Amino acid sequence: MAKATLKIQGMTCNHCVMRVAKALKGTAGVQDAQVDLQKGEAVVTYDDSKVTPEKLSFAVVEAGYKVPSTP
Repeated sequence: MAKATLKIQGMTCNHCVMRVAKALKGTAGVQDAQVDLQKGEAVVTYDDSKVTPEKLSFAVVEAGYKVPSTP
């Protein structure tokens, strides 16, 4: 299992947190996703043979939030 920390922009309430968590946990290969509203991030535990950090970011974007690209 691998872990990724995604910065997420646009979350303003607990409903946002639940929506992002649902999107991430619904992605094949994701074991767990802990979303923190205060930090504006999600820590995702996933099977790196089934999903990539890019696909995780895409799931967040599809849920309506932004994931700033890292340099």
